Amino acid sequence: MIASGASLVYPQAIRWLLDEALGRRDVHIIDRTALVMSAVLTVQAVATALRYKLFTSAGERVVARLRAQLYEAIVRQEIAFFDARRTGELTSRLASDTQVVQNAVSVNISMLLRNAATAFGGVALLVWTSPRLAALMLAVVPPVAIGAVLWGRVLRKLSKRVQDALADASHVAEESLGGIRTVRAFGAEPLERRRYDAANDRSLLLAIKRVDVGASFVGIVMLAALGAGSLVLWYGGRLVIAGDLSVGSLTSFLVYTLLVATSVGALSDLWIQLARATGSAERIFEILDRAPAMPLEGGLRPAEARGEVRFDHVRFRYPARPDVEVLGGIDLALSPGETVAIVGASGAGKSTLAALLTRLYDPTEGRVLLDGHDLRDLDPSWLHRVIGVVPQEPTLFSTSIADNVRYGRPDATDAEVESACRSSHAHEFVARQPDGYATLVGERGIALSGGQRQRVAIARALLQDPRVLVLDEATSALDAESEHLVQEALERLAVGRTVLVIAHRLSTVMNADRVVVLDEGRVAETGDHRSLLERGGLYKRLVERQLGRAA
Repeated sequence: MIASGASLVYPQAIRWLLDEALGRRDVHIIDRTALVMSAVLTVQAVATALRYKLFTSAGERVVARLRAQLYEAIVRQEIAFFDARRTGELTSRLASDTQVVQNAVSVNISMLLRNAATAFGGVALLVWTSPRLAALMLAVVPPVAIGAVLWGRVLRKLSKRVQDALADASHVAEESLGGIRTVRAFGAEPLERRRYDAANDRSLLLAIKRVDVGASFVGIVMLAALGAGSLVLWYGGRLVIAGDLSVGSLTSFLVYTLLVATSVGALSDLWIQLARATGSAERIFEILDRAPAMPLEGGLRPAEARGEVRFDHVRFRYPARPDVEVLGGIDLALSPGETVAIVGASGAGKSTLAALLTRLYDPTEGRVLLDGHDLRDLDPSWLHRVIGVVPQEPTLFSTSIADNVRYGRPDATDAEVESACRSSHAHEFVARQPDGYATLVGERGIALSGGQRQRVAIARALLQDPRVLVLDEATSALDAESEHLVQEALERLAVGRTVLVIAHRLSTVMNADRVVVLDEGRVAETGDHRSLLERGGLYKRLVERQLGRAA
């Protein structure tokens, strides 16, 4: 307000010089006016600097908080949410959309308030200087305001489409860069470049369309504002000749008109920027306002977990594929301390069973029980501490080996980390690393071999000390030597725990207390390894086909 108010003083100084100083030919009035204007200029400079600092700092804080809240909202969503959305789309909202909003809530709002204050203050002084000229100039305001609303709606829709197109391009880039080794192995760089160019061109065409709409709006607003100025000049000149207006008043009126026209032109451009920001904000708040279907906390927290697991008439369809029933009425119980192996052909529902036990999804029908409690009634944060997972392809983060091991228990000591690694046979290869446990594993653990990554994952599960353990084909992709070490580590990990093993390898199945054979989402057979072989059913055929050499 101070900076904008100071800028409105200059036309009055011009009027004072023309009507008073030059009219009376008084040098002292000129001197006093110059001194006053120097003081006003100093105040305006200080106010402008403070305005920039305060608005920009506030905008940075707002957007930093917005990014944090958006990231939190994303990671709190249920797994089905990620099944239906691409990673590139979500990272685009974190990066691209928040950047657009950042400009709006920092520089753009500062300019909006400054130009709005100048425009309204200028209009008030125009009315004070000459009501008749002011009425003539303000005749253009209603059509400009109506046009701003209409153009704003179009721009907001276009902006949302542009951001969606940018998200598509980000997804293509992230997908190809994440699988760059596969791209290089197949010489598919030209194909990926064409995919990215196509997505990038779509966003470019939409962006140009948005620019065309914005440019036409700015042009029409400026034409209306400058046209009004020309009318003021014509009619004001006639008023001066008629003696109804002084030269100084007409001159200050014209300067005010230019100030108002410039401010209105800037406001029209800001309106475009804010319409863009609104489109991005809609994409952001679509996630911020979304309540996850599966909360991360809240529910029962039993004092201890025995490890009794039961699948009670469980049916399941993936939310992304509601027309396909993956599990069709599973009844299965695991006693505390028992190791149960789940086998079956690809697509039989083995991994889905593990996903339900770890509550990545809830059953479509039926219940999954832990110690008699429906998993939906338990606190998810407590549940994920008592149920551990060693997946087929463990995910390691681009931090140190020690940080990856203590991922489930950030407060674990170095001694506890080392003890877990010794039990998982990971300490031997970690000790050979240049930086030991501080060695960085690279993106997705690329600096480690498959067996090494698997042993780090087992150490992570050991450190978590779960009562129920899910092993999802944890040795299927390993060579014989790595399998031997990992299998021995898994046997140590399984001691005293309820274990659900999803496996193809005979060595894993033979050591299980019980084998459950799935076929098209249903339990086909159950029993131990020997009895199932003697029965000569589906299990024997699976052994002969998939593990024929061992059989």
